[in-house]
Amino acid sequence: MTTKASKTLKNLVLLLFIFIIGIILLISLHFFFLKLIDNLDKRTENLKAKMQIGQFIVNDLYKIRSDFYELATTVTNEKGRKLLNNKINENIKELKHSLNILEKGGTLKKTIKLNIVGHSDTIKTINYIKASDDISLEVIDLAPKLIQLQKMLENLNELLKKQSLYRDTLDSKNFMQLNKEIKRFYKSTPSFFNRITENTNRLLYEGNIKLAQLEEEIIKQKKQYTRLEFILILTIVLVVIFLVILIAIQINRNAKKLERQEQSTRGILDAQQSIVVVSNGDYMIDANQALMDFFDGYDSFEDFKRDHICICDFFIDLEDEEYIIDKDYEGDMWFEYILENPNKLHKVAMYKGRVLNYFTIEATKEILDKNSFIVIIVLNNITKEIQTQKQLKKLNDNLEDIVNEKTKELQDLNENLEIKIKEEVEKNREKDKAIIQQGRYAALGEMIGNIAHQWRQPLSAILSTTTSMQLQMQLNIATKEDINKTLESIVKYVKFLNQTIEDFRNFFRKDKELVIFNILDVMNNSLSITSAVYKNSQIKVLFDIPKKEFTTKGFESELSQVFLNILNNAKDILREKDLKEKYVLIKIYEHNNTNVIKIYDNAGGVPSGIKDKIFDPYFTTKHKSQGTGIGLYMSKDIIEKHMNGSLTVTNSDFFVEEKHFFGACFKIELPKL
Repeated sequence: MTTKASKTLKNLVLLLFIFIIGIILLISLHFFFLKLIDNLDKRTENLKAKMQIGQFIVNDLYKIRSDFYELATTVTNEKGRKLLNNKINENIKELKHSLNILEKGGTLKKTIKLNIVGHSDTIKTINYIKASDDISLEVIDLAPKLIQLQKMLENLNELLKKQSLYRDTLDSKNFMQLNKEIKRFYKSTPSFFNRITENTNRLLYEGNIKLAQLEEEIIKQKKQYTRLEFILILTIVLVVIFLVILIAIQINRNAKKLERQEQSTRGILDAQQSIVVVSNGDYMIDANQALMDFFDGYDSFEDFKRDHICICDFFIDLEDEEYIIDKDYEGDMWFEYILENPNKLHKVAMYKGRVLNYFTIEATKEILDKNSFIVIIVLNNITKEIQTQKQLKKLNDNLEDIVNEKTKELQDLNENLEIKIKEEVEKNREKDKAIIQQGRYAALGEMIGNIAHQWRQPLSAILSTTTSMQLQMQLNIATKEDINKTLESIVKYVKFLNQTIEDFRNFFRKDKELVIFNILDVMNNSLSITSAVYKNSQIKVLFDIPKKEFTTKGFESELSQVFLNILNNAKDILREKDLKEKYVLIKIYEHNNTNVIKIYDNAGGVPSGIKDKIFDPYFTTKHKSQGTGIGLYMSKDIIEKHMNGSLTVTNSDFFVEEKHFFGACFKIELPKL
C-alpha cells in the first residue's frame, strides 16, 4: 500500500514538474523570438544610422565645396582666407570622423542649427555598429579623395598668397598671369566636386535600396518567426497535454490498484479470528471486524473510536502479573512493556457482555519514518483453554482419566498441528517455486530486452534498405547491381542478428575462447553495419588512424557490440541536436603497452549531473521505448571483465578542418600484443 501511494505521489510531482517545464519552455520560447525580432529591428536601425551618417557626409561635402569656391571669389584679405580655411579644415575633420565611424563603428554627435528663439542649435546622436562582414564603400571611395582635396586646398592657398603679394607690390603683370592660373585651377575643380558628390549620392541611393530590401526581408522574417513561434508553442502545449493525460491515466490506475489493495488488505484483516488493532501509540487508527464482533453495540470502527481511543479501556485487573492492564510499567506504557519483553507470555482479560474472556496479547512495532511509527496489537482468545485449566483443578479425583482424555486431545491436536505444519511447509515450497520461476522469467525478459536493444538498429536498417529497393523497382530504376548490393546488405544484417544471439549466449558462458584479432577489422565491420543509418542521419565519420595493425587478445564479437553501442549512442544524441554539421571522429593509436581507441562526437558532451551514472545498469536518458539503459553497462562489463581493459567517458575538444568542435569522448584501452 505504501509503495502504491508513493508511486501516486511521484506521478503527481511529475505532473506538476511537467506543467512547470511547459510554462518555462513557453516563456523561454517567447523571449527567444522576441530577441530574434529585436535583432532584426536593430539591423534596420543600424542601416538607417549608416544612411544618416552618409547624408551628413554629403552635407559636409557641400559645405566644403561652397567654402572652397568662396575662398577665391569673395575673400581678398588674409584674415578672411584664414577663417574660411579653418571652416574647410573643420568640415574635413568632421567628414573624416564620420568616415572613421562608418569604418569601425561608434557614436556620431552632430550639431544641427535651429531657427528657433532660445534654441539656436541641437545635438543629434547616431549610434552605428560596424558588422564584421560589412565593407564600407564610402570610406574606400572618399578617403583618398579627401587627401586629394587637402592637397588642392594647399595649392589654392599658395596661389592666393602669391596673388595677394603681387597685388600689394603692384606687380600687375604677374598678378594678371596668376589670376588666369587661379581661374584655370577653379575650372578643374567642379568635375572633382561633382564626381565626389555623385559617388556619395550613388552610395546613398544604393543604401536606400538596400534598406528597403532589408525592411522587406525583415517583415517576411518576422512573419516566419511569428508563424514558427505559434507552431512551436502549439507543439509544446500539445506535448504537455499528451503527457498530462498519460500521467493522469497512470495516477488513476494507481489509485484503482491502491483501492483494490486496501480492499484486499481489509479482507485479510477481517478474515482473521484474532482481534487486530493498529495504533500510533496515542490512539487507535484501525482495527479488523473481530473487534466489533466481540464488543456489542458497535456497527463500525468509527463508532467504536468515538467512545474509546484505546482497547486498554476494557482490560480487567485480575491482580495477576501475567495479565496486562492500563498502568505505568516503570515509566513505560503497557504496549511498550510488551515490546521490551517479547519472550514473556502476556495476557489480558475483557468482558463480552457479562462473560469474562481471556486473551494472549502480542505487540509489533513498525517504523514508518524518522518521526512516526505504528503498533500492531494481536489478541488471541484463549478463554476455552483457561476454562479447561480451571476444570482440571476441580477434577482432581478423576485426574488420571482426565489426563488421559486431555492427553488424547493433545495428541489429536498435535497430529492436526503436524498436518497443518506440513501443509504450510508445502505451501511455502510452492511459493518458493513460483518466486524462482518469476526470477527466471525476469532474467529471460532482461536478456530479450538486451537482444532487442542490439537488434533495433539492424532491423531498422533492413526495413530502410528493402523499402528503398521496393521504391526503385516500382520506378523501374533498380539495376541488377543495386539489387545484389541490397541483398548483400540484408544478408550482412541477418548475419549480425544471428551473431548477436550467439554473442549473448557466449556472454553467459564460462567456456568462451580468447582469440587474437585486429581491432581495426572489428571497427570497420561495426561501421559497415551502421553506415546506412549514419548516412540517413547526415553524420560524417572521420578517422585519425595510422596504417598499421592494432592486435589484441579477447572476444572479437563482444568488442563489436561495444563499438556498436557507442556508435549508436552517438547517432541518437546527434539526431536530437539541431546541428549543421554532425561528426564522429575515431582515433586509434598505441600508448606504451596499450591499444587506445577514442570515439568522439560533436553533440555537446555528457551533462555533468549524469556522467557518473552513465555506465550504471538501466540508466538511460532516452524514453523507455528507445532504450533500456543496459548498453553502456554491458559495454563496460565486456571491456573490463572479459578483455582486461578499461572504458571511460570524458567531454573533450577536437578539430575538423581547423574547425573547433566539442562533445563526448569514449576511451577504450586494451592490452597490446
